[in-house]
Amino acid sequence: MPGAHIHQNTLGDGLVPLINKLQDIFTQAGVDNVGGDLELPQIAVVGSQSSGKSSVLEALVGRDFLPRGPDICTRRPLVLQLVHTPYQHASHHNQAPMEWGEFLHRPGEIFTEFEAIREEIECETNRGTGTNKGVSDKQIRLKICSPHVLTMTLVDLPGITRVPVGDQPADIEKRIRDMILSYIKRESCLILAVSPANTDLANSDALTLSRLVDPDGKRTIGVVTKLDIMDRGTDAVAYLRGEVVPLRLGYIGVVNRCQQDIAQRRSIREARASEAEFFRHHPAYAEVIDKCGTEALGWTVSRILADHIADLLPALSDKIATRRAEAQRELKSLGEGRPEDPGRQSAMVLEKLHGYAAGFTKSVVGKSDDLSTASLEGGARIHFVLQDIFVKGLESLDPTRAMSEEDIRTAIQNAAGTKGVLLLPDDSFEVLVKQAIRKMSDPCVKCARIVHDELGRIARTLINQQDLQRYPRLAQSVEDATRDFLVEGLVPAESMINSLVECQLAHINTSHPDFVGGSQALRMAQQELKRRRGASTAAGTGADDDEMSGDENDFGEDVLADVTQRNALQRKRDAKNKAKTALGRKLSGGSSVDASIDKVKDKENDVKALYSHENGVVSLKEPPGRIQASEPETDEELLQVLVTRILLGSYFAISRGVLADTVPKAVMHFLVNSVQRGLQQHLIQSLYHPNLVPSLLTEHPETEAKRLAARNKYKALSAAAAAIGAMPADLAAAGVGVGGRR
Repeated sequence: MPGAHIHQNTLGDGLVPLINKLQDIFTQAGVDNVGGDLELPQIAVVGSQSSGKSSVLEALVGRDFLPRGPDICTRRPLVLQLVHTPYQHASHHNQAPMEWGEFLHRPGEIFTEFEAIREEIECETNRGTGTNKGVSDKQIRLKICSPHVLTMTLVDLPGITRVPVGDQPADIEKRIRDMILSYIKRESCLILAVSPANTDLANSDALTLSRLVDPDGKRTIGVVTKLDIMDRGTDAVAYLRGEVVPLRLGYIGVVNRCQQDIAQRRSIREARASEAEFFRHHPAYAEVIDKCGTEALGWTVSRILADHIADLLPALSDKIATRRAEAQRELKSLGEGRPEDPGRQSAMVLEKLHGYAAGFTKSVVGKSDDLSTASLEGGARIHFVLQDIFVKGLESLDPTRAMSEEDIRTAIQNAAGTKGVLLLPDDSFEVLVKQAIRKMSDPCVKCARIVHDELGRIARTLINQQDLQRYPRLAQSVEDATRDFLVEGLVPAESMINSLVECQLAHINTSHPDFVGGSQALRMAQQELKRRRGASTAAGTGADDDEMSGDENDFGEDVLADVTQRNALQRKRDAKNKAKTALGRKLSGGSSVDASIDKVKDKENDVKALYSHENGVVSLKEPPGRIQASEPETDEELLQVLVTRILLGSYFAISRGVLADTVPKAVMHFLVNSVQRGLQQHLIQSLYHPNLVPSLLTEHPETEAKRLAARNKYKALSAAAAAIGAMPADLAAAGVGVGGRR
């Protein structure tokens, strides 16, 4: 086609430049495919070092512009964008050149001399790989505009080599293969596999690699070079027909310039004329003439690429729209960086503090925007602490559980001091009930501290959820200020709780309407005493245990049923043990009467140990260091113990109920509600200082890098979406729709 005007098909003229534009947009923005599955359609040129790959590319351009030499020349991927320009556009006002090149790394600089293009390729290659023979996967992007080219985009990849030269590493073959595979493994990439005709096509390096990623040959175009130097009497017709290695996209045969032609500076146009002459006069290629020559290669590659782009464009457009929305969300989540204006900085800090305080309140009251369905969060956890942990834990307290009758008897005697004990032991009751009330102090205070910890948990969660993490100093300062404010709220809460407990200790209100009272306690104790006597008699006569158990359960309807039931069960076990002992003695020759006699004797011996009779004179002895209260000898003494236990349990239940009600209220008022009301003001007073604001808005370097990357990605995707959006009108004028065929 030298000297002839090329009428390029409209589909190629419209779609290939679009993909070129998208490639340039993404490259200039510093993003690579902006996502794992966003791959632009392209053609990768693959071949061994001596396959004639460079000659094929120069033949398509019609110019010498690629570095040449005995060793590896293509050491970085060269993205070659060929753009067809009609004659009238190229010579408008006799100022614009007919043909020119432009590098993406030197935008706006026009190269009209193709020798200068070759030199710039060499210089840019050396800048990225060194002056020896190193390779790099960093692309060089070159656009060539000419009326003698068909619109297409090719990626010239380093030639496959096996022997390292210069400063190339020992695994240079593997590195180059991996680089090639990284391009051709993509489904969006067509493969132009260049193989010399004077070697076995089945062993072609290019076809071997392409079969690894395209085993069915659906996206591989075969190029057979050097047809003119095959052995005499042989031809490549079987290759071109796909009879040796089938490819769905077929093969094209070409004749390259030989080294002598290059040395003698024979032009490519002359070489293409000789190529056409070769195929016209070779009888073997007459039947496959449509598969022969550089012109056929150009039209075939351009048509296949345009169709390939048309097939992929709808899905590509959808992916770009999806990635753009994702980038927009990411950019929004990263927010703006620190503004330069001090006023805007102050406003931003106030906005962050207000948002954090508002989020804290929402979490406590259950109005959070992100309500969890997996577990309790925020205020629900505080309610759980107050009701399920504190109240139920308090209700499980029983002051009489670990207090035996001997303990109560000892307390009664100690409270009486030098006086005797009347029927209703008021003093001992007050001593014991205060001891029991004091045991509730620790869980009450612990309740406030657990709620304090839960509020701290809410604070930490909010800091992680909101965008405060973008500003490490602000996040840490907010966390510290919140922690201090929570401590300030805990102090009055604990003080109030201690006061509530002290109030219960300050006045034992025996006139409380729910208190069992002395007379009722006495009646209950008498009933219990009567039951015990009956149980003792029943044990002596061998009464049925179940019947006894039923009598004890009747007493359980009382306010202190659980206490009395435990005492009854203990007495039943004691009666069983006594019966077993009596039976054992009977079997061994003794009797129950003997046991009673032994018990009386033991008691008499204990008493006599404190004094002695000698010659009609009583001699008193010193008491032991530890004196246990004597067992009750009369019903009156036992009644005192029972009455005290009943009174203790009744009054403790009243105090427990009061604290179970008032402690959560104190925690809510002095801690939870106080923090909600004053947190924002506290944060402002602590952090909102003109000299502190700029440092609070210092971002983590990683955040700044993420924002820059997200902004570049969003801009690139927006530009890509705009470019695609402008296509339908252009193609409609040519009778082609997006993704459609003519």
